[in-house]
Amino acid sequence: MNVDSRIPTEHAAVLIVGGSIVGASAALFLAARGITPVLVEKHPAVSTRLRAKLFYPRTMEAYRCVGADQDVYAVQHSLPPADHAAVVTSLAGPEVRRWRLPAAEDFSDVSPCPSALVKQADLEEVVRAHALARGADLRLGHRFRHLRRHDDHVVAHVLDPGGRPYTVTADYLLAADGNSSAIREALGIGRSGSTVVSHVLEIGFTADLRQTLGGRRLALAWTDLPERAFISWNTAHDRGTVSVTYDPATVDPATVFDTERCRDTVSRALGLPASRFTITGTRPWQMGGWVADSYRTGRVFLLGDAAHVTPPTVGFGANTGIQDAWNLTAKLVSVLRGDADPGLLDDYEPERRAVGELTVEQALLRVGNRAEAPADRCPLLSEAAVAIGYRYPMPGDDPDRGLAEADEPGRWRGEPGTRLPHTRLAGRYGGLSTLDLVRDGRHLLLAGPEGRPWARAAREVDPRGAFLDVALLPRQAGSGTTRPAAACGIGDHGAMLVRPDHVIAWRTTHATANTAAALTGAMRRALRPTHVTH
Repeated sequence: MNVDSRIPTEHAAVLIVGGSIVGASAALFLAARGITPVLVEKHPAVSTRLRAKLFYPRTMEAYRCVGADQDVYAVQHSLPPADHAAVVTSLAGPEVRRWRLPAAEDFSDVSPCPSALVKQADLEEVVRAHALARGADLRLGHRFRHLRRHDDHVVAHVLDPGGRPYTVTADYLLAADGNSSAIREALGIGRSGSTVVSHVLEIGFTADLRQTLGGRRLALAWTDLPERAFISWNTAHDRGTVSVTYDPATVDPATVFDTERCRDTVSRALGLPASRFTITGTRPWQMGGWVADSYRTGRVFLLGDAAHVTPPTVGFGANTGIQDAWNLTAKLVSVLRGDADPGLLDDYEPERRAVGELTVEQALLRVGNRAEAPADRCPLLSEAAVAIGYRYPMPGDDPDRGLAEADEPGRWRGEPGTRLPHTRLAGRYGGLSTLDLVRDGRHLLLAGPEGRPWARAAREVDPRGAFLDVALLPRQAGSGTTRPAAACGIGDHGAMLVRPDHVIAWRTTHATANTAAALTGAMRRALRPTHVTH
C-alpha cells in the first residue's frame, strides 16, 4: 500500500498506541529520559470506569525514578484510608471476615516506596501530567487505524479527532491497546491460557455510601455465598459496581438481568433499599487468564493487557503492565541513545513473558482450585513474591540458573536477574536508597567500600561517562544492621552492574587482576554496548 502524498506524515522515534495506565507510563518513562514519544489514544479523556486501585512498591519505585511518586501519594493521602477487604452479608450488614490487603502491608524493609492505593483514573491523571511536563506528545481522541511494517521502521495510519487522516512513521511501536488489541490480532499473535475463566455481569450504580461504610477502611468487598457478588466503589464513595457471575449456557444477561433483577441484585449486595441507589447500566465481560504467544514482531512490541490478562485478583494486572513498560523503555532508551545494539531488545520477550506466565498462573490460583494449575505443580506464592520478587533469566552463563522464578523480596541478596536490594545508605548519600543511585536511564556500577579498582575500570570502559555511573557503597547502612555490601551480596571488594530498570545484570564478590576486562565482558553481555572502548 502506497502512502497518499496528500496525507500529512510525521516521524517519531517511538509511537505508543493506547493511552491508559500502561501506555501513559511508557510515555513518561521515555520522556523523562530524553526520548519524545508520540502517543495516540482514541478516548478524549481518562476513563471513569472502576479499574485497578492497588499499585505495589516495585511500580512506585519506577514512578519514584521519574519524579511522579509523590504526586501519587498526595492523591492517596487526600482520601479516607481504605486498605482492607472483607466478606460481608451485605455492605451495610455484618462482616463475616476481614483482612488487610496484601498491597497495604509494610514493605519498608525491602523498598523505599509503600504501595499506593488509589483508583487507576487518578493515577493516570498524574502520570499523563508528568509525561506532558517532560515533553511527551499525548494525542487524546486520535484513533489508530492500521499499520504497515518494514525492516527499519513502521508506518501507522491515524485519524485525528476531526476524522482527518495522517501517518506516523516510527522506529518502534508499542502496542498498549488493551486485551482485545487490534494490533496483536492484525499481527496474528495467538494467546495461551484460559481465555474465559468465568462470565461476569457488572452492574453500575450511584449511591451515597458514606454512612453505609461508616468509616470502615474497606477498599472492596464480597458478599458471602451462595451469590458471592463482588462490590467495588470509587474513592468519593458515591459510585460503584456490583459484579456477579453467570452461566451463558443457561443465562442471557441481556434478557435475564432486566432492570428489576439488577435492582434486586444491587439491593441485596449493598443491604440498601432501592430508594437509596440508582442503577446506571450493565456491562457483561469475560474474566480470563492468558499470555500472548509472542510479545514482539519485528519493531512492534506488545505490553500490558495486549500481552497478558489476569483475573482481577490482588491487583496484579496493571502492575505487570507498568513493569512491562519499565523494562522495555529502559532498553529502548539505551538503543536510541546509541549506547546499545538493537539486539538488546531481543531480551524483552523472554524476560517479560516469563513474568507474565508466572503472574497469570498465580492469579488463576487465587480464583479457585483449577485443574490447569494444580497447587502441587505450582505452589501459591505470596503477593510480594509475585509483584516484587521475580527474577529474570540472564543471557550467557547463569550460575544462578537453578534459583526460583520468584521469592520473597527480602530473601534475595543481589543475584543477577533480581531487583537491586533496597537498603538505606549513610554518609554522603544522606539516607538515600540504593535504588536512588540508578538514574536517568543509565547503567550503574555499584561496588563495595573497597571497590576503587572497579571505579577505575569503569572509567576505562566508559571514559566520557556516557552511559555508566559509578558508586561505592558506604560501610554502614543508614538504618538497620545489615551492611549495604552484604545486602547486595558483593562484599567489600566486589561489584555489580545494575541496569536502568534496577535489575542486576552481573556481579562478582572480589576484584580480579584485570578489572577492566571483567567489566567489559559484563557490559557486552548485559548491554551489547557500542561505546565500550577497552
